[in-house]
Amino acid sequence: MSQYRLNNAKERLESSKILLDNNQYLDSKGRSYYAMFSAVRALLATEEIDFSKHSAVIAHFQKDYIKTGKLQKENDSVLSEI
Repeated sequence: MSQYRLNNAKERLESSKILLDNNQYLDSKGRSYYAMFSAVRALLATEEIDFSKHSAVIAHFQKDYIKTGKLQKENDSVLSEI
């Protein structure tokens, strides 16, 4: 599941870049959001964690990864894998 979601994130990021290059800023922003969201869900899937609501995914990521220091806000190592 993790690899599937990571592939999904990569595809959405590529779509976002195409849209951005064609001045489709609003749609590019939406694709970028879903790329990040899919990447976070891929990370959570490695721990067999999933939520049905976006707010729950974001809250869990903040609580268990950002606030604990597992990942720092400035850390782009997760995105470099995409």
